[in-house]
Parts: sequence; structure tokens; C-alpha cells
Amino acid sequence: MGNLSNNSHGTIRRALLFLLVLLSGNCLSLTAQTVEDRLPRTVTQPRTSKKNVDSLLKLAGSKRDTAAGTAMRLYYTGMEDARMLRYNNGVARALSGLALCYNNNNEKDKALSCERMALHYCENNEQGIAVRVDLYILLSQTFYYRGKYDSSAFYRYAALDVLEANQVKDRRMQTRVYCSLLDFWLNINENISNDMHIQQVMGHINTLIDSARIKKDTAALMMLYFYKAGYFNNIVQNDSARYYCSSSIQMGKATRISPSMEAGLLINTALTYLDDKNPAPAIHYLEKAKALFPQLDPVTNRHQIFADILLGQAYLMQQQYNKAITITTPAMQSAHKRNMVHLLTARGNQVMADAYEALGQYKKAAEYRKTYSVIRDSMMKVEKLELVYNLEMRYRIADKNKELAEKQLAITRNESRIKTKNFLIIGVSAGLLLILLVSILIYRNNLNKQKLQAEKIRNLRQELQISNLQAMIAGEEKERSRIARDLHDGMGGTLGAIRTRLSSIFRRHTTADVTDDFREVLHLLEEASTELRKTAHNLMPEILLQEGLAKATALFCERVRKGHTLEITFQVIGNASNLSSGAELTVYRIIQELVHNILKHANARHAIVQIAYYETQLAVTVEDDGNGMLTTSQSDGIGLKTIRERVNSLNGELHIDSVPGQGTSVHIEITLKQNTASYAYKISDC
Repeated sequence: MGNLSNNSHGTIRRALLFLLVLLSGNCLSLTAQTVEDRLPRTVTQPRTSKKNVDSLLKLAGSKRDTAAGTAMRLYYTGMEDARMLRYNNGVARALSGLALCYNNNNEKDKALSCERMALHYCENNEQGIAVRVDLYILLSQTFYYRGKYDSSAFYRYAALDVLEANQVKDRRMQTRVYCSLLDFWLNINENISNDMHIQQVMGHINTLIDSARIKKDTAALMMLYFYKAGYFNNIVQNDSARYYCSSSIQMGKATRISPSMEAGLLINTALTYLDDKNPAPAIHYLEKAKALFPQLDPVTNRHQIFADILLGQAYLMQQQYNKAITITTPAMQSAHKRNMVHLLTARGNQVMADAYEALGQYKKAAEYRKTYSVIRDSMMKVEKLELVYNLEMRYRIADKNKELAEKQLAITRNESRIKTKNFLIIGVSAGLLLILLVSILIYRNNLNKQKLQAEKIRNLRQELQISNLQAMIAGEEKERSRIARDLHDGMGGTLGAIRTRLSSIFRRHTTADVTDDFREVLHLLEEASTELRKTAHNLMPEILLQEGLAKATALFCERVRKGHTLEITFQVIGNASNLSSGAELTVYRIIQELVHNILKHANARHAIVQIAYYETQLAVTVEDDGNGMLTTSQSDGIGLKTIRERVNSLNGELHIDSVPGQGTSVHIEITLKQNTASYAYKISDC
């Protein structure tokens, strides 16, 4: 049997693969899904919303491959409903669907008319841009069918221009456009592996594949794999082509792949096996492709015609010559009736010629061989014509770039004139702005200096006030110490001497008349001595000097509890920190004053005194359940004013929380590090 040359065989193989894409009809729609196989209740019933129109057009798309007549009626109905609603994008989509139906029926003029009309209805919004892109791709297919390869290329790049002009980032729209460009360059160039345009488009497709994998966009991946399989088949890497076909079919099961799409993938897979001279699996895939469509009217289905011609080639490889003739003959007749492109009839005539030659019917073989030669010569002319159109298209692109460059140069010159005219204004404005900026900086600098000076004055005043308070408290403590020593050493000693002398007189001169009087006088002297010692100890408690704040406060609370009806509780939290003796004395005086206020004014039954030592802080809390008090500083008595002054002298904070009838809580916080560093006098000075 005769064979094609490698060059012509590669050309026909690429053309066949391109036809598969065109035959898929709605192949370029990434959202094609199986819709419930039923018509709406009343096809002619007007739709009341855009949503209903969209549903009707979607249903029409699902019928386009298996029931073309029904699909066209649905498209016309949807178009009228969209016009009633003034839904221009819906009208454009309906006309686009009709164009696909007319293309499938080989009515190219009607298809072209619908496509051009649809362009006028595309709205200037996101959906309208998507419809316009699809229409440009559809126009490119129609012109390719008509042999207008320059127009086909023009509309493919027009679709790309729409994407770039509107900065469309939608992955599926980009997929449709770049896959369409790949189709064109695969079928117009001979040296596919090294073609710059193909490599550029493949770079975009690989980027889209990576993006679709990350986003798990199965529908986009299915389409991208379909075209990548075609690329690998064209460069005769059939294992890779089969891998991507198989992957695309598997993805299609999850997304309800359209029959046209699945048939195209199955036929593409069969082509790879035919290229490998392995007819058995090719027959298997071709039969699966034919089974996707109804058998009632096989002549009207392009996929079945294509599959039958390829089946004839497969049977020819298996030397089943009669079977090859039987299945190829009606397919060839159907292809002629539908005026399908030469590439199908070229392969069919080659199959028929080889089959008759093998059977010894040389006359018929010669007739088919002659027809095949005529078609082959015509295809070679087409190939040369494609190269001419390719050069013309590149010239148009270069001419367009030149025009854009000239416009850009004119714009640049105008901008230069404007810059020259406005240079002085800009310079003056910049100078004024600089002066204003410097003025603002100087003003802010002076303002900051004033704030810093005011802050320093406030700090000095505060330090002076604290020093005065500390000096006043130191004077008070010295006076208390002096009075305590005078009471203890003076009055205390005198009372002790009087008590001793009276005791001696009582023992020497006891009589019945004076015994009780002496005893009463001695008892009063004992009480006076005791009270004097307490007063002296309160004025200058020795235990504070010896044992520290906690034990001195505990002893003070114990004395209060024994001498009064107030039930007072003392608590210590933490371990005593490095607090100066002067600071301890001040805190002790504060606690004394607070407890004395409770005894004098609160009428409380219970009170709590708590000292809490933390790492850098001393907290003192005194609470009672008495009458409560006003908490404003204007209502402070002498006692509270004294307490506030002592707290301020320690750089501490005083918080009073009181509710009338519910008691009072006084909380004092003193920072130990600041206090121990700033306290000015020592108790040993007193």
C-alpha cells in the first residue's frame, strides 16, 4: 500500500488534530456540564428574568451535539426572551450558540452572520467581555473553515487584545484564548518544536496549568490538558499525548464532560495509536467515541464521520481490507454531502486506495490514488498559502506596532512641551513647599523645646514638693521621738518613783481607814504608767526599729484588738523587701492613722490590715465595714490630708473606695526601688 511522506503526514496529522477541536463545538466553553435531559414546559413561554434566559441557553448548549434542531429552537426562544428583557448579553450568547449550530451544519455564511450580529449586543461589562472573547474565537474558527487563515489569526489575536486591554485575570478566559492561539500556530508552522510563537503560547499554558492545579480548577485543567495532548501528538511524543488525554477524561468524569469534548479526547488518543502503528487500541477508543452519540442519524454527526474514517485506517493496518472499505465508504459519502474539509477526504481516499490495491483491484485503487494526489496537491497549496498569510499577519502586527510607536512619540513630544512650560511653576511650588516644610520643622522643634522645658519645671516642682514633705515628716518624727523620750525618761521615771514611795508608806502605815484609798491611788498610778508607756511606744515604737514593719504592725493591731471592740485582722503577703527604715516608719504612721480613723469615725465591727510585698512594689490595704465616707480630696479631714502627704512623699498612689453604710477600702501602692533610692532621712537621725 502507498504511504505519505513524513512532511505531508505531519501536516495532515496536525490538521486532523485541529479539526478535532473545531468538531468539539462547545469545546471552548469551560463550564459545559450535563443538564437534565428535558425541555422546559413551554418552549415559547416568555421568560420573566435574566436567570431564566441563562437556564434556557444552558439547556440549549447541552442539546447542541445530540439534538441540533432542538438546540436551535431553544436558542431562538432564548434570543427573543432576552430581547424582550433588553438583556443584550443574553442576545449575544444566543446568537453565538446559533452560530455554533450553523457551523456544525456546514452553513458557514449563516454562522458568520450570527457571529457578527452578536458582537453588536456585547455589553461593556464583565459578562459582555467574556461573550466578546468567545465570539472572536468562534469567528476565527469560522474563517478557518472558509480557508481565510489571515482573518482566523486576526480574530484570535483580537481576543487576546480584549484580555490585555481590560486586564482580565480570569483563568478560564485566558485558557480559551491561549488554547485557540496554540491551535493556530500548531497548524500553520512546520517546525513546531522550535517555533517561537508556539513556545511563547506553551509558556502561558504551562503557567495556567500551574495556577489551575493550585486552585484545583478541574474544568480548566481538563481543557488545558486537551490542548497539551495535541501539542505532544504534533511533536510525536505519543506517550505524553495519551497521558494528558487520559487525565483530561478522568477529570471530565468529575465535571460532567460534554459528549463532544469526550469524543475529541478519545479520537485524539486513537490517533496516537495509529501513529504508533498499533491499530487494536485505536479501534477500542474509536468505538467508545462513536458510542457517545445516538445511532439514529449518524450522518449528521461529525465525530462519527471522523471516527469511521479512522476506523477504516485501523482495519487497513490489520489487513481487514473489505471491512476497511465497508466502513470508510459511507463515511466518505457523508463527508462529501456535508462539504467537510479536504483533510478528511484525503485520509479516506488514501485508505480506500490502499485497501483496493491490497485486494488486487488496481483500477479502483488508481482512481482513489488519483483523487488523493489532487487533494494532497491542494493541501500543499494551502500550506504555502498559510505561510503567505503568516507573513502578512506578522507584517500587519509590525505595521500596527509602528503606528503605535508613532503615536507614542507624538504623545511624548506633547508631554515634553507641557513639562517645559510647567517646569518654572513646579520649581516655584517646590521652593515654597520646601520653605513651608522648614518652617513647620522649626515650629515643631520650638514647640518640643517648650514642652521639654515645661516638663522639667514640673519635675523640679514635684521634686521640691516631695523634699519639703520629707523634711516636714522628718521633723515630725524627730519631735515624736523627743516627746517619747521625755515621756519615757521624765514623766515615766517620776511616776515610777511616786509609785515606789507610796508602796513603801503603805507597807509601814497601813490602817483600816486608809487601806482602800492607798490601793486605789496605787492602781491609778499603775494605769497611768502603763498608758504613758503605750503613748511613748506609739510615738516611737522600738519593735519597728528592731523587727521591721510587718511585726510592728502586727503588734499594733494586736493592741488595738485587746483594747477595743473592733475585731481587726492583720495579713502579710510575700517576703519583706529592701525597704528603708525611714520608709517603713512612714508606712507604719499611715497604717496607724487609718486605724485610728476607723476607731474614731467608722463605728465598724471588723477591719482588715494587709501588707503585700512584691518584687518592685509594696501594697498596703486597710478595709472596714463601717459607715463609709466621702472620697473626694476636697472632703478630706486633717488625718486624710496627712496620709496623702505621707503617700506623696514616698512617690506612692492612694486609692479610696467607699460606699455610705457599706464600709471603706483604702489601697496604697509604693514602688520600692524609687522609694529606697529617694527617701532622704533615716530614722536613726531622730
